[in-house]
Amino acid sequence: MPSIREFAETLPLDYRERFDNEQIAIHAAAAERRSRTGHVVAATLFPWSEPGTLALCVVAEDRPGLLSKLSRALTELGCDVDSALAFTRTAINESAAEAVDFFFLRSGASGRTRFDESRVRDFVELTEQILNQDRDSAPPLASAPSGVSDTTVRFLEDERGALSVLEVETSDRSGLLWALTRALYQENVQIIGSKISTVGGRVHDRFVLRELDNSPIGVERRLVIQVAVLTALAH
Repeated sequence: MPSIREFAETLPLDYRERFDNEQIAIHAAAAERRSRTGHVVAATLFPWSEPGTLALCVVAEDRPGLLSKLSRALTELGCDVDSALAFTRTAINESAAEAVDFFFLRSGASGRTRFDESRVRDFVELTEQILNQDRDSAPPLASAPSGVSDTTVRFLEDERGALSVLEVETSDRSGLLWALTRALYQENVQIIGSKISTVGGRVHDRFVLRELDNSPIGVERRLVIQVAVLTALAH
């Protein structure tokens, strides 16, 4: 098993600045468990300071549409994502890329959903079923709350001046992350990083995108992607 430092160094600086050694050790253990068992997905809860929020680390074989399918599994289990982060790493001594994603969860709309270690196992099992069967029917996106249904979808320049960051601001509702990521997956773009946050009933999402061949998103494609996302949210 790689050391905590070795594991952390395979991930971006943003990751190393967000998590402490205790948390990183838990993430590394999940990655080691996935590698050792040969499973597609490994998941674990880890300590988080914000009351009422559960922190879930998911380590998985990176593939197109992964974030969408993880979001679908959480939605089917009755969980809403309050915020999320997605990273990609190349595992030690391996050539295949590995996704290390984080979901910060609150209970579903009923307020009765529990997410404990048993629920983590349910999530892993359901995720592997979705990945193996490639089930991808339309998500049950709840209606936007009255008076806050305005949505903004735009591309932003990253630090290198490339228009590769898609920003989405809209009203929060159940199934939203699933709808967004599914729309991007259907447009055949890859999500190489994301930051999702919810503040005061408003969702602020950023997705770092590339074409499947790793080329930048062109001008015409940007418009197509924006329309696809807006259409997904409208439905």
